[in-house]
Amino acid sequence: MTVFFSGDEIVKLAVQTEETGYKFYQLAQEHATSQKLKDLFQYLAEAELRHKKTYLGLRDAIDESPQGVPIDWNELGLYIKAMTDSSFFLGADKSINVSGKAADEKEAVEFAIKFEKDTLLFFYQILDIVKTKNKSIVENIIQEEKEHIKQLAEIRQGM
Repeated sequence: MTVFFSGDEIVKLAVQTEETGYKFYQLAQEHATSQKLKDLFQYLAEAELRHKKTYLGLRDAIDESPQGVPIDWNELGLYIKAMTDSSFFLGADKSINVSGKAADEKEAVEFAIKFEKDTLLFFYQILDIVKTKNKSIVENIIQEEKEHIKQLAEIRQGM
């Protein structure tokens, strides 16, 4: 069965993703012992809040017209289930539990890289359903997410 997600539903999922990231990075920052990592986690937490604000402004950017490409619920449903079944993706308690379980800073960085990769995949899905004129907004956030992964990978390499 093919179903359209409403723009509001898509925005709510995106906002939930950013809120989860914010809480994840806040807790990771609290557990970090090096100033460099504390600063990076603070920066990433603030980026999640900026992204949330951007997505709240995207309500009208989602293509819900009959001319738009309908979302295949089976495909998207499997994707969303895989994301929510992830050890810490959607849901504040999942991210909080995981960042609190990191054995050390290196593991916290590994968790953060996984979180950013999952987030990146999620936003690529959203990119497929926004109106053409608004794709650049999502593409910019995707670029920022890629930069976050790069920053975390550089930190990991130096550990």
